[in-house]
Amino acid sequence: MIENATLILGPPGCGKTYSLIQKVKDKLEEGTHPSRIGVVSFTTKAIGEFVDRACTEFNLIKDDFPHFRTLHATGYHGLGLQKSDVMGRKAYTELGKVLGLDFFGADAASVHDGVAVPSIGGSGAKYLQLVMRSTYREKSLEYEYNYEEDYSLHYEKLVQVNDQMEDYKATNLSVDFADMIKNYVLHVDTPHLDLLIVDEAQDLTPLQWTMVEKMSKTAEEVLIAGDDDQAIHRWTGVDIGRFMKSSAKIEVLSQSFRLPVKVWSLAKKISSRIEGRFEKEFLPKEDEGFVTRVGSIWGLPLDQGSWTIMARINGYVDDIADDLEEMGYFYSRKGKTPVTEESIKVMGTWNDLSQGKSVGSTRIKEFYQGVPKMGDNAVVKRGSIKLFDAADAHDVFNYDLLVKEYGLLASLGTDPMDIARLSEDQKVYLRQVERKGESIYKPARIKLSTIHAMKGGEDDNVAVYTGSTRRCMEGKHPEDEDRVFYVAVTRAKQNLYLIESDKKYRYEI
Repeated sequence: MIENATLILGPPGCGKTYSLIQKVKDKLEEGTHPSRIGVVSFTTKAIGEFVDRACTEFNLIKDDFPHFRTLHATGYHGLGLQKSDVMGRKAYTELGKVLGLDFFGADAASVHDGVAVPSIGGSGAKYLQLVMRSTYREKSLEYEYNYEEDYSLHYEKLVQVNDQMEDYKATNLSVDFADMIKNYVLHVDTPHLDLLIVDEAQDLTPLQWTMVEKMSKTAEEVLIAGDDDQAIHRWTGVDIGRFMKSSAKIEVLSQSFRLPVKVWSLAKKISSRIEGRFEKEFLPKEDEGFVTRVGSIWGLPLDQGSWTIMARINGYVDDIADDLEEMGYFYSRKGKTPVTEESIKVMGTWNDLSQGKSVGSTRIKEFYQGVPKMGDNAVVKRGSIKLFDAADAHDVFNYDLLVKEYGLLASLGTDPMDIARLSEDQKVYLRQVERKGESIYKPARIKLSTIHAMKGGEDDNVAVYTGSTRRCMEGKHPEDEDRVFYVAVTRAKQNLYLIESDKKYRYEI
């Protein structure tokens, strides 16, 4: 328990970030210098949003808040590290050769803010996850091996991976992400802050809590913010109990500005299944909202409005993406669309040139970079982009000028999809999109996401696929699946659609 801390519980859409910004505002108005206020969190997303809002609110810049950082970035800067000091792709590749394991490619180890996440079938990544998780949870390798109960792994190999990593780091004077936290706790004098805010604290591991406790000892006031009902990262080593016991002083933000009545009612039903949770009452907004079930994605009214469609695992998201492409809907996933942004820009520029419009030099350069320059399908002459080196940012170009002086070869009337070198499958898909009346030149109305990746987000229309997996449904902590789907349904600002699953393992809502 942290004696000088207040635990702020923020149910979905209750303005947690706004409330924390107001706490910062109060300190600044009291005369506290921005450098004596700290905000730390597990994810770059949480810190990025906080920094952006603080800078906008107070008309300051990021550098004015030197202690607004992820916990890993706090360790990185506190230890005086440089990028070359941190284990990267090259280091893990060299380590893998010694161990006879692959950490990348088919066995990619995706490191999200310092936690190794195993890909499907990733033998090397699984070992790496257990090694790093033992550090984050402050547990022994043997404990993690027994806890995982994955007997396709070998304990002796796990020990070898750990020992070889330690030898590699010692020889090359390198650190991994977990070391940034561990070494900070051991060696760094923490800054003296008037206010320390720990955001999204329900997602911290024991080692990160140890770091927060150390930082709290040199802070005048500590605010710990989060929501135990939204703790969905236990598999990384998160200790929800440390969050719930972090302070005896508790404040609950009691008004949701996101959830309409019907979505709120469903969310309350789900959260009531979670054993040992904080009982906290919060109110919905006045709108009734809408909750319904559909048999498949084909039953969703996707023709208009902003949408987010979520599923439990990436494999299910892949299936939904295939359906959307067959239906002819334009969508984005992790900010990327089925046709690359580069290709879309090329087609947009070609459309403008074909219609006799003049186009600025920046767009023209991007066009020249993105089209073929050799062979029978060359759109511009090889090396012609160098002709724009002296172009001013305000210069504009039309089709005739580009043909005459800048090496443009393509004839008017050429299909923009051919200009952009799209595959036949992509052409079929985009023609479907055109028939739907959708524009690829505007941000996609429909977003696809796993539930975990959507945490912290919201949308007017939300669809949740109820399929799950055996591992998720029959794990050591079945209440974690309640938390995951609680997070999913509480992303809806107005309308919520539950997509029924025909999978053997599915979450019953």
